[in-house]
Amino acid sequence: MDPITSVQNPTIKLIASLQEKKSRQETELFLAEGRKVLARAGEKSWTAEYLIFREGEAAAEVEGAKILIVSDKVMASLSAQANPPEVIGVFRQRIIGEMPLPALTDLWLALDTIRDPGNLGTIIRTVDAAGGTGVVLIGQSCDPLSTECVRATMGSIFAVPLVRMSEDRFLHAAVGWPGEIVATRMEAREDYRRPYRAPVLLLMGSEGQGLSPRVAGLANISVRIPMPGGTESLNVATAAALMLYEIRRANLA
Repeated sequence: MDPITSVQNPTIKLIASLQEKKSRQETELFLAEGRKVLARAGEKSWTAEYLIFREGEAAAEVEGAKILIVSDKVMASLSAQANPPEVIGVFRQRIIGEMPLPALTDLWLALDTIRDPGNLGTIIRTVDAAGGTGVVLIGQSCDPLSTECVRATMGSIFAVPLVRMSEDRFLHAAVGWPGEIVATRMEAREDYRRPYRAPVLLLMGSEGQGLSPRVAGLANISVRIPMPGGTESLNVATAAALMLYEIRRANLA
């Protein structure tokens, strides 16, 4: 197979456009970069629409995927990284609009208007690591399939179910939740180091504004993370990691 050497190739232009949110929305596709990330996709039964290999790299045939070999220049045009990877995958998006009925041991994390894609990607990776069930994005959250977010997940984007909902739809869906609905709030009296009754729906707010009053009002327990030092707040990804591992404490090997 001869390598593609022109960035004006129509397929290359389409793939390059997926770095933009508008194109991802129109095509319902997204990019993932690097062999380790794509190996995780394979483990979770995701099939790429395209696999783009840099010229000189070993290209593997994958059922259902169109294989492209490209020059270094073309690969650089497809990647947002300073050092482009050896392979890029293009995948069909999987974001659902409704929360599944929770199982007895579920742990869902609902994020209210998260804006930073790096934080969101780190949180998705932590949900995967801690054995969480999935992530709900409420309101005008950033795009979880942006290149920055996908890269920060280190492959967990393929392992963690994602739900996107308006605030109204989320409020309706959470009515009758059979376990605990937990909010993290700075003014809460209860320490986060406590037992939790599964299934757990954990509510966490945006980096700047926190939880909206309506979302916070769903909680049947509010907890705080002590901060005896000088800072007023934690990064939301750090706070999410503390909460997820505390909730999952009894399940940790």
